[in-house]
Amino acid sequence: MNLIGIDLGVHKIALAVFTEDELSVTHSYVSDAPMRDVQLLELGHYALGIAHLHDVDQVWVEEPLLGNNHKYSLAIAETKGAILGSISHLRPNVDIQTVNVQRWKKTVIGRGNATKEQIRDYIDVTHSAYAPLCDGDQDRYDATCIGIYGLLLNARAAQLLQPGQLVGADRPDDS
Repeated sequence: MNLIGIDLGVHKIALAVFTEDELSVTHSYVSDAPMRDVQLLELGHYALGIAHLHDVDQVWVEEPLLGNNHKYSLAIAETKGAILGSISHLRPNVDIQTVNVQRWKKTVIGRGNATKEQIRDYIDVTHSAYAPLCDGDQDRYDATCIGIYGLLLNARAAQLLQPGQLVGADRPDDS
C-alpha cells in the first residue's frame, strides 16, 4: 500500500509518502501567489500531482485545529478544502481520510499535546532512518507522523480482519 500523510499550512503543505509501509520521500510546497484563490489552486494541484506520481492508495490529511485565532483557523480550513477537493478526483481508487491533530499525536507520540520538539525527537529516535528525509523541516516531521498514524490504523484494521474473525453480519446474536 502507498500512503501519504499531509500537514497543512496557510500557504504551504508538507507531504510524507510511504511506499509499502516505509517512508520513501517527503515533499513540501509553498505558494507565493498573491491571490488566495490561486494559492489554494496551486496547493491542491501539488497534492494531486504527488498522489498521482506515487500511485497512492490512501491519503491522510490533518484536520485544522480550531483555536483562538479564527482567521488562521479559517485559512487552514481553506487549505484543507483545496486539498480534499483536488485529491477527491482520485476516488474511488484512493481512500481519503482526515485526522484530528490531538488524535494523531496521542496515537503516535503518546501525548495529545506533544510539542514540536517531542515530535522531532520521536522521529529522530524511534524512526531514525526517516529523520534525513524530513530535512529538519517541522512540517515534514508532522506529515511523517500523520502518515505513521494512517499505517497504525491500517495495521489495527488488518488484525481485526484476520481469517477466522467474526465481522459484522457473521457475528452471532447475543440473545
